[in-house]
Amino acid sequence: MLAYGHSVNREKQRLALAVGLVALIAALGLGILAIVPGLLPQFGAGNPNRLAILLSQTIDANGIDAAAEQYRTLHAQGFRGVVESEADTNTLGYALLGRGQVAAAIRIFQLNVETHPNSANVYDSLGEAYLATGNRALAVANYEEALSRDPKSKSAAAALEALTGRKRPPYRPLVLFHILMGLVAIASGAIAIMLRKGSRSHNLVGRLFGISMLSTSGVASYIAFTDPQGKVVNVVMGLVTFYLVATAWRSAYRRRPQSDVLDWVGMAAAAVLAVALVRIGLDVAAGRLLRAGAPSGVFFVFATIAALAAALDLRMIRRGGLTGTPRLTRHLWRMCTGLFVAVGSFFLGQPQVFPVGIRNSGLLVVPPLVVVFALGYWLLRVQVLRAWPHPLIRLWPALRRTS
Repeated sequence: MLAYGHSVNREKQRLALAVGLVALIAALGLGILAIVPGLLPQFGAGNPNRLAILLSQTIDANGIDAAAEQYRTLHAQGFRGVVESEADTNTLGYALLGRGQVAAAIRIFQLNVETHPNSANVYDSLGEAYLATGNRALAVANYEEALSRDPKSKSAAAALEALTGRKRPPYRPLVLFHILMGLVAIASGAIAIMLRKGSRSHNLVGRLFGISMLSTSGVASYIAFTDPQGKVVNVVMGLVTFYLVATAWRSAYRRRPQSDVLDWVGMAAAAVLAVALVRIGLDVAAGRLLRAGAPSGVFFVFATIAALAAALDLRMIRRGGLTGTPRLTRHLWRMCTGLFVAVGSFFLGQPQVFPVGIRNSGLLVVPPLVVVFALGYWLLRVQVLRAWPHPLIRLWPALRRTS
């Protein structure tokens, strides 16, 4: 009976862990949807009073002129009875842009500029829409407006450099170090994913990945925190990434089950970050935080990840440490999530470094998705294939050994 009870408890623990990891993969997928403008135009559509949803319905039913009139009427009333958000309206504009309705997208971006004239992002988006029509003069004018409101706007500066030949000011040494470490982290992380886990080459590349990730995330938080124009998202995401990679690295070198005071510190840090991310997300959604640097959904997604990490930290501490498959799982998902942040920050957060054709093709979403699929694959290998003796499950590894 004792053996049976112990087996049942282990199965419950494995099921709970599996549910948590599925939630993690789902959260990362939602993170991509929340970051990419227009990729999820109906995000939050459960609230029928969201202004962007009402405008979208009006455009579909009666056209953009009726939607613009509806917007101005509600604006004159102080948006009474509706939920207005700069990010929501911008997302609607990008959704229209993605469907080829460029004229409608321009109208929506213009309305957003009227309501949020001090936001650099709305001018940047309007400039991108004008550029899509080939109107370089108006595109330049709006990028200039964006840069005047946010001198640190990388996308506006890059667009103006491409359109006018104006050179951007050189990067500071610390920023160059951050960029270099970020590129090293992406390259070494991609290699580490493909190598056999536990091999000497994997360990060497993994060390390089860990060092570069800790460096780039720590520097990113410091730069954003000390810069008056810094974005809140860079501060908190740098801290979340530093925590995930640091705890993953500790797990890799713990061969015996143990826990210490640093585990308690890590759990407390993850819990504080989760609460802070929720608070920031609520402020962004309510329009109280203008320099967030990301839509509110991004903060809620990573609040979920930080809360999951804190809960798993507590579970590990109560068990006195981890060994075997749970230890490998902890190492894998935290390292892969750190890689996801690095890849997403580059491909989705810095689209200005890519040609316009690539930016508008949707290809920039692919690298973050590859990391999510790689995470799912390795968790399946570790959690299921190692423990399931069924011959069909073992067929692919057996074929690889005999090939």
